[in-house]
Amino acid sequence: MNKDGKVSIGVITSGDTGDGTYYQSVADAAQYAGKKYGWKVSVQGLVPLTQALSTAENLCRQRVDMVIIGDAQLAQAVNAAKEPICKDTFFYLQGGYGSPKQDATFTQSYDVGLSYAYVSGVAAGVYMKNKNINKAGFISGLAAPFNTTIGAVFKKGVLSQVPDAKVIETYTGDQIDVGKAVEAFAAQQSQGIGLVYPYFGAPTVAIAKKANAANVPVIGSPINFCDSTSPAFIASVIFAPGYYLSPLLDDFANGKLPLGGTRNWRLGVDPVPAVQACSSAGAEGAAIEAAIKQAQTDINNGTIDPLKLAAG
Repeated sequence: MNKDGKVSIGVITSGDTGDGTYYQSVADAAQYAGKKYGWKVSVQGLVPLTQALSTAENLCRQRVDMVIIGDAQLAQAVNAAKEPICKDTFFYLQGGYGSPKQDATFTQSYDVGLSYAYVSGVAAGVYMKNKNINKAGFISGLAAPFNTTIGAVFKKGVLSQVPDAKVIETYTGDQIDVGKAVEAFAAQQSQGIGLVYPYFGAPTVAIAKKANAANVPVIGSPINFCDSTSPAFIASVIFAPGYYLSPLLDDFANGKLPLGGTRNWRLGVDPVPAVQACSSAGAEGAAIEAAIKQAQTDINNGTIDPLKLAAG
């Protein structure tokens, strides 16, 4: 991009790039591409929201060819693309709730989280119906719209299969505090939940281990947890940003990634995002997969509108 004869990319995220899930997926995708193409890669995790813009500008001063903004919480960093110091830098944003309007200065990936929120609820509901479970738990961090709307629509998905079910939503106030997440699960367990969906990064595995020990089935996200046996998951909701970034870095390497566009990733159309049953679901796996397929079809043909579900 800057004609200095070498390729360098910088990654920034608001979370811990060693969390094993959401934020690490961005770092892993960048580092994999760096190794594949011989690029220099620098990664900065736990960037405060107030420092998003200045951190991006500092990367431009280091003459990186690409700035990867790994999550929408740091979206204000795209404003650096308009600064003279960043004129030869390609900006990529993992978009989401509250992302800025697309313009010519950056490229972003975007998915509709409410779609997989509903379908994951349907998957949970089918399992609950077949196992005579009438209470589920949803645990996440900040009580902010990017979490609470997911919880609300997940609940609608569960109720579509088990109308009299109860879904307990708990927001710990912290996206990365494992201790608070485990405490939240213990509180929900005391209220008799029979299934849990931890909508987190790092705390997901900690909750799953506790749930496995208590024989409470778990839905995992945002990476594919279906290969995990300790802890085990009955389904995976796959939407980690590294899955979106990886193929686009191949396009960047080949000079085929356009600047100024949004890549919309659609559930049931693209490989990711995805919701799938895991082998730990046992005999219920086939019923879950059938329900997932039908729910995705209903969303894509307009029969079900996740945005209306969230508003309701």
